[in-house]
Amino acid sequence: MQALRLIAEPVNHQLVIDLPPSMYGKRLEVIVLPANKQDTALGDVTRRTPSHRLAGTVILHDDLIAPACPEEDWNAQR
Repeated sequence: MQALRLIAEPVNHQLVIDLPPSMYGKRLEVIVLPANKQDTALGDVTRRTPSHRLAGTVILHDDLIAPACPEEDWNAQR
């Protein structure tokens, strides 16, 4: 799936979008949302990172691949 994201100002209550050639002749879904001031400067977005003090504090005690209960307790296929 190809997505096109842009921030534009409407002129006379209209918004004109120039589509790339790969989208010609296809059905398109258009969703219009008001842009936040943060969205106008997409290059200035800083991602949050977890604290370095949390590193190594999570311990998994369960086997994530093993079934949670024995197969005999499950009557789904009978």
